[in-house]
Amino acid sequence: MLDIQELDDLVCQKLSQHDLAQCARVNKKWHSVVIPHLWGDLTLLEEPGDGTRGFIQMVLKDYLKHHLHQALQDTGRSIKQLAKTPLSFSHKSVLSKYGPWIRLLPSPQCLKRAFRFYRTGESGVPESELILHLCKQSSPDNAQVKYLSVSTLDLDLAPRDSQRAMYEFMLPRARQLYIHGRLSTSYADMAKMINLLDQCSGTLKRLDMNLGIPAGTSEIFKLEEGPTDIQPRAWASFKELTLLHWMDGSFWTWFFKQCRRVETLEVCCLDGTAQVLAQFMLTHMPHLTKITLGSGRFSHMKDDDVAILLAGSTSGWRHVVLRSDAHPGKQAMDALEEHMPTLETLEFNGVCRGFWSENTLPFLRSCPLLQSFVNTDRFTTLDVKTFIDRDSVTDTLRPWDCERTLKVLRLAITGIPRRDWPGYSIEGGSWFSQGYEIHNGLFDRLARLNHLEVLWLGSHSHGNDNESLELSLESGLYKLYGLQQLRELHFGLSTKIGIQDVQWMVESWPRLRVIDGLDVDGVHEEVVGWLRKIHPEISVVRTY
Repeated sequence: MLDIQELDDLVCQKLSQHDLAQCARVNKKWHSVVIPHLWGDLTLLEEPGDGTRGFIQMVLKDYLKHHLHQALQDTGRSIKQLAKTPLSFSHKSVLSKYGPWIRLLPSPQCLKRAFRFYRTGESGVPESELILHLCKQSSPDNAQVKYLSVSTLDLDLAPRDSQRAMYEFMLPRARQLYIHGRLSTSYADMAKMINLLDQCSGTLKRLDMNLGIPAGTSEIFKLEEGPTDIQPRAWASFKELTLLHWMDGSFWTWFFKQCRRVETLEVCCLDGTAQVLAQFMLTHMPHLTKITLGSGRFSHMKDDDVAILLAGSTSGWRHVVLRSDAHPGKQAMDALEEHMPTLETLEFNGVCRGFWSENTLPFLRSCPLLQSFVNTDRFTTLDVKTFIDRDSVTDTLRPWDCERTLKVLRLAITGIPRRDWPGYSIEGGSWFSQGYEIHNGLFDRLARLNHLEVLWLGSHSHGNDNESLELSLESGLYKLYGLQQLRELHFGLSTKIGIQDVQWMVESWPRLRVIDGLDVDGVHEEVVGWLRKIHPEISVVRTY
């Protein structure tokens, strides 16, 4: 290698797992340099491959040798007798030599799938025992588990069960924990849940809770006894919380008091608990800056519920994401406008009924810190004249507070007549009378957003061929020369663009790496061929 650790690390980071394995075989020096990169992240086991098969077989063989050794020791047999057994003996696990390098383990569910895929169960060894052996023999104390999923049914596992032992090993190392199932109102079940959480540590960064109540339970709001211990826990330093399903009750009153470090909250479902949750947010989550509402799975959130939760921040939201089943109306939008001074990200993903075109402009005009504005709702479009936002008195563009901060903009802009449709008329005249003015106004507006890095314009689902953008120098594209930071450009398939226009983009925007919207096998075939030949570093994709 290069004898300079920093350079060695840079080289190894560029190599594939297969190449790293080959380098590790060169000599002892290369082996010592490469092994930390080869085995530092065992999440490679999530994708079955030749390397996965070899590693799993090594774990199985090591497990069998280890238990054979233990059995022989229990029966008092000597090492000499052990040498006569079919499997060669080693006091030290072969896995232990990788232990000092391991920093990240995959989820046990992924490991189980991998072991099951290679049919290690045919040996008669349960997957959970193999995983536990792998963890104990190869993982140092500072190794972390990428993702851990635990069911409430696992709370009743026998103390000596291998699966329970696996969870007890992984819980203190979990970075993301997902707890799902049913939580009854009994104090015993709540105590088990608290005990489960107390096995976690400060390693925990994200907690996902999906806890319903058992069928037939209706007294969850009338609990008289509950946990009284509110001492801070080691695991209570997590910063991301997702509530897929929850109900008000004593456990949750105790739980939310442990959420003082939470900065990001995702709420997927509300069953009449919006007011209670908002109160917990205000009293126990002082550091909240990001909220995501809705799951995209058609669990309806009404306008007033969305408004209540949007009012649950003490210091102002910086990031707000509304998914398809969150339906913001007037109340929600009024509540959201209160956070304009602090908003940095605003996303409407999917079909957010109640959000209409006119709601776009107030945020673009009045959010001085806004960096990302994304609206993927295919039923919400913005008329081009509204987007240009020209002052009718002075005939100049109105200033937007986000002009120096906006980096990501995604909108479906309509009402743009195409120059190559001479018979198409618009209100007040033909394309040649107003169409040219509309294109110039649009490019003038975009030119003021000179910090843009990602720009989405139009959508294939909205694309009337006679109402789509023309990205040509003749229509005013040259005005966007100042977008020197632009990395990605996305547009509708019906957008008119030629090879000279694309050549100008490549020359004028040095950071451009993605062009999305070209008809690869159709009218833009020549453009795509030129890009792939001359500028292979630029990706040509179609996401519409």
